[in-house]
Amino acid sequence: MKKSLVLALISSTFLFGAGGIDKVNTFLQNLSTALYAIGAILLTIAFMWGGSKIMFQGQTLREVAPIFIGGVLFGSASAIAGYIIS
Repeated sequence: MKKSLVLALISSTFLFGAGGIDKVNTFLQNLSTALYAIGAILLTIAFMWGGSKIMFQGQTLREVAPIFIGGVLFGSASAIAGYIIS
């Protein structure tokens, strides 16, 4: 009798807790999508900034390379974080 009562109480808490997992999964999926988007936006801005420096200010690729490398590193770090979360 005691075992069945304890089993009934424990199983009900698991059933009520099942809805929370869906909320967490949805949140992490949205966060993963946001991290991918941030990475893409950051990489795009870095390339646009470096490209405009080359085109309009006459800088060489060697002078703008740190901007490109930083954009790739930070953009890929954000995308990797999104991949790890999902």
